[in-house]
Amino acid sequence: MVNEYEGGWNEHLLETLWSYRSSKKTATGFSPSFLVYGTEAISPVELLVPTPRVIHGQEIEMSAATYVECKVPDLETLEEVRNLTLGRIQWYQQQMTNAYNKVMKARTFVMGQMVLKAADHMRRNLSAPSKFAPSWEGPYLVGEANDSGYYRLSTADGKVLAEPINGKWLMMYYA
Repeated sequence: MVNEYEGGWNEHLLETLWSYRSSKKTATGFSPSFLVYGTEAISPVELLVPTPRVIHGQEIEMSAATYVECKVPDLETLEEVRNLTLGRIQWYQQQMTNAYNKVMKARTFVMGQMVLKAADHMRRNLSAPSKFAPSWEGPYLVGEANDSGYYRLSTADGKVLAEPINGKWLMMYYA
């Protein structure tokens, strides 16, 4: 979007926020404005070219008490919708967890095993310092293995590395 407008993106920020806030989200199935106010937002186009919903709202002249009586059922059903949304969010998060676990390979190492450690530029998602920079460092010995997936490494001469490292950044070393 920034490239398209070449520096004038701030002029289109309101339209972008409107579309984000009024569109249905995958995780919940509802728009944020519906979850907050209990009704879908009226778009500016609907005010120019009235839809039945807008016409119905404009034709009725009512007192504040009558309006409150009409809105109370909407507010009562809003709590049900929010509970439904919570269930959908939990389902969506479970689906995302399953997809992640399907792709992620569990790597377990035992004490005394030799491993390679991913280079710093790989772990920080930076470009390599040079074209020929190695992606892996080592070999190292696993000094301590935690249940949480973190490992303490040491060099062959016994020097322990200062920080523990997550197992996803380690790879088996085959001599």
